[in-house]
Amino acid sequence: MRRFNVEKQVMELAGSSTCGWRRSCAVGAGVFLTQVLGSAAYGQVAPAKADQTIETVVVTAEKRPEDLQKVPLSMTVLSSQDLSKKGVNNLRQLEFSVPNLTFEGVDTGIGPTVAIRGISSDARNIGFESGVSMYVDGVYTGRPDTFNADMLGIEQIEVLRGPQGTLFGKNTTAGALNITTRQPTDTVQGSAEFEYGNFNQVVGRGTISGPLVDGKLTAEAGGFFRFRGGYEENLFDHSREYDENSLGGQAKLRFTPSASTDITLAVDGLAEHYRPDVNQVLPGSFGYAPGQDPRAVNIDAPVFQKRQIFGTSLTTNVQFDDGSTLTAISAYRLADTHFLSDDDASPEPFLTSNFIDDQNQFSQEVRLASPSDGRFSYVAGVFFFAQGIGTRRASVIPPFTLLGPASVAVTLDGSVDTRSYAAFGQAEYKFTDALRLSAGLRYTYEEKNLWMNLVGSPLFNIIDLSTTRSISDSNLSPMVSLSYAFNDEVNGYAKISEGFKSGGFNADFVASSQLEFKPETVTNYEIGLKTQIADHLRLNLAAFYMDYDDLQVSSFEQFSGFVISNAAKAHIWGAELDGVADLFPGFALSGGLGYLNATFASYPNGGGLGIDYTGNTLPNAPHWTGNVAGEYDFKLLDLGTAFVRAEYAYRDFSFTDASDDADHLLSGFGLLDARVGLNSEDGRWTFEVWGKNLTDKLYANDRGVPILGGILGQTFTSYGAPRTFGLRVATNF
Repeated sequence: MRRFNVEKQVMELAGSSTCGWRRSCAVGAGVFLTQVLGSAAYGQVAPAKADQTIETVVVTAEKRPEDLQKVPLSMTVLSSQDLSKKGVNNLRQLEFSVPNLTFEGVDTGIGPTVAIRGISSDARNIGFESGVSMYVDGVYTGRPDTFNADMLGIEQIEVLRGPQGTLFGKNTTAGALNITTRQPTDTVQGSAEFEYGNFNQVVGRGTISGPLVDGKLTAEAGGFFRFRGGYEENLFDHSREYDENSLGGQAKLRFTPSASTDITLAVDGLAEHYRPDVNQVLPGSFGYAPGQDPRAVNIDAPVFQKRQIFGTSLTTNVQFDDGSTLTAISAYRLADTHFLSDDDASPEPFLTSNFIDDQNQFSQEVRLASPSDGRFSYVAGVFFFAQGIGTRRASVIPPFTLLGPASVAVTLDGSVDTRSYAAFGQAEYKFTDALRLSAGLRYTYEEKNLWMNLVGSPLFNIIDLSTTRSISDSNLSPMVSLSYAFNDEVNGYAKISEGFKSGGFNADFVASSQLEFKPETVTNYEIGLKTQIADHLRLNLAAFYMDYDDLQVSSFEQFSGFVISNAAKAHIWGAELDGVADLFPGFALSGGLGYLNATFASYPNGGGLGIDYTGNTLPNAPHWTGNVAGEYDFKLLDLGTAFVRAEYAYRDFSFTDASDDADHLLSGFGLLDARVGLNSEDGRWTFEVWGKNLTDKLYANDRGVPILGGILGQTFTSYGAPRTFGLRVATNF
């Protein structure tokens, strides 16, 4: 029995509670994430039908359920079925399904560099916050080093491009990942799956959901494990690097004491311990071994990464007699990360780094949403966020190596505490059934406090510094959009929105006591068309121009590591296209295309005193990103529905640093994935064979010089995953 009317609205908009396998519930191409423990429909393929149509996609990007085609912003959406079809197993793979979204850096869970429209996150510096934000069931996740995690029970993921300052928590200047997870079910349902692949990959998942007290209390619990041998051989001791070892779980308890009240308690956890992707020394650098296999490394340090994540949230929805809904979300999260790296990437014990970061956060959001069926509607609320991050770091040259009997150590102990307060509102007025005006405003006030004790070394040009600092920032971020429905199939919109990210601290190995950097602001101008033609073709197009002031940029300065500074101005313009087409019964195409032109309009002294980066391309901003997928489903005797799927993704060249020099250039590349499988006649079993990077393309996901300045003259790179393949069996009941 469905109690809460918001769910009824979703059902009415969607027309169905699940999406068929061959139908795309998402606009265009897919999106990220991780291995999904899904609903009862997980892994199913619907039989091909003569009346095949594209189903309605319901999104919550504006804090209420709405038809994707009526929401005035550029976004890509994927359901749990779409994620399953793509076989996506971590956040990085999102970039191969979403226009103008990229990930760069060594392929690890702890520090992915995520960029939307050329604006990057960076997890290295605890005093720097991401312009890309992730929200899970409305809960803001503060640090990029918690993004790339396996998650269970995903219902839908929405990738929102451009600033979302009016309705989303904080610091969402580049875009947001808005993730919705499945609620416990009113009937007993469960799923399980097992996967085996090359490199001894073994994956298992399971979930169970159902009522505890009929009509009042439901629950869901699930867990997963993932193990894989390393992609890289270490020539030093013949061990394997770039492996996976992770365990995790999630549980929900949903209480519905009345038809108007819905309370959900959620808990999730993750534990990982693995040997990460390792940087390799490029030809011409110290430590390079001629003829070395690009999939082989040669390091002496026992590198590792550990990560533990825990979170809990309590979400309460109360619907009043007039149809308005009050929502309160209380959440607590913590993340502990620890890694050891071999900074010289050689078999000699020259330089290692040991980083330990501990983060905890509490957030509280309360908002009121009016009914949406009248001419005037609104969402208004308040938001509070408190975060504490501590770090302990050491980079060490041991004795009797590079400097003879002397040893050199650079150490950092520090913490950053943040308090953020916000009030927000967004309203819409329908002049006619076709013409809508929306406007919103968010006020933000933030305080940050730094404590830092740095013990440096003249060898690396890193100073000694012990200090405490405090900063505070405030901002008003407006938004206005005008939407017009030309007919039942075509909607257009024009939008102006602003975003804000508070200032912060260079809580890192630094060469100067100038630790603070200023806030950044962005104004986004966007127009778009959303079309759905004859229920068989959906094409959504957006064009944008973004004007950044005081853009916060992480850049490398020789012998000083990565330093956050403010570029005076940056201009970004481009376009995004998402599409899906059911061409004939059983066959569907989906895909996306993004174009980006992102440059520094003014960035004097960007590479240090006298080094001007004005006119350079922003890091992690390829001109072209694109993907296309085709899938054919057909009846196979009385066995069930067979499916064949192929997918190709392309990413243009880009730079990993604002310098735009050859040492930081990543070449463009394309990847081909495919899968073939069978769903049983009763829809309860799925058997499939899959392959990723089928051409075994060698592509770099990071390139540059070492953190402490290339004292040995190296240039490093790291490579993405090689060709992988495997078998998957899944069942649901």
